[in-house]
Amino acid sequence: MRIMEEGMSQRLDGRVAVVTGGATGIGQACARAFAAAGASVMVGDIDDEGGARTVAEIVATGGTARFMPADMGQAADCAALVGAAEDAFGGIDILHANAGMELCRSIWDTTEEEWDHVMAVNLGGTFHCARAAMRSMRARGRPGVILITASPHAFMTSREIAAYAASKGGQVALMRAIALEGAPYGIRANALLPGAIDTPMLHREAAFAHDPAVMLRRFAEAHPMNRLGRAADIAQVAVFLASDDAGFVTGTCVAVDGGLMATLSAGPAVSYAGPVES
Repeated sequence: MRIMEEGMSQRLDGRVAVVTGGATGIGQACARAFAAAGASVMVGDIDDEGGARTVAEIVATGGTARFMPADMGQAADCAALVGAAEDAFGGIDILHANAGMELCRSIWDTTEEEWDHVMAVNLGGTFHCARAAMRSMRARGRPGVILITASPHAFMTSREIAAYAASKGGQVALMRAIALEGAPYGIRANALLPGAIDTPMLHREAAFAHDPAVMLRRFAEAHPMNRLGRAADIAQVAVFLASDDAGFVTGTCVAVDGGLMATLSAGPAVSYAGPVES
């Protein structure tokens, strides 16, 4: 499939995008979409094989991309990834801080090491990558975009996922701060809130269930649209937010969740068709 057959216009022609966690899932789809829209893409991930595969697929379809191994839990790797994009492509216009890890563990059972690791990757990695990218953008005197893959868990959550939910809430708060401090330099910041997306991460989570197929079906049924999201659903919104078409959009969250956050999960449905008296 040729890159122009992806249906993506050249919205990002001449831009440079850095995508963390680009080896699989949402990050991989966004890296492909950015390239299809005309951007040169630097992919960062701890998965060398998956990252190289993402780049090879982009190049095979006519795009421009490179891969650098990077651990988002390490501040030095975050800075090095942005530096590699500057060296390879002359600068950075778009940072998609997408890399993250999930921990399904109760507050009672979460260890200090697990808490620190989740925070280092999800929140710390976002901060360190965004800071390096913003410094680069400001030094060049060009506008830029910081895009963060957060989660509905930033606003509504469930049991046994405390560390992950806290890190995602922190990402949303950080996004707002980036939007405010970046605005004088033309730097926009927004967060994506994906629903349950059909990715390897979701399948790994479902594999812990007694019946993974049933668990995946339950994930799908939790969404009013009655299906799992696709990584491409997120990628198309990411391209829009990274483009000039969203030039007045900053400091906000965009839910790409099939209506998940519109759902009130507080017991059985109640009809209010008639009068209700106390």
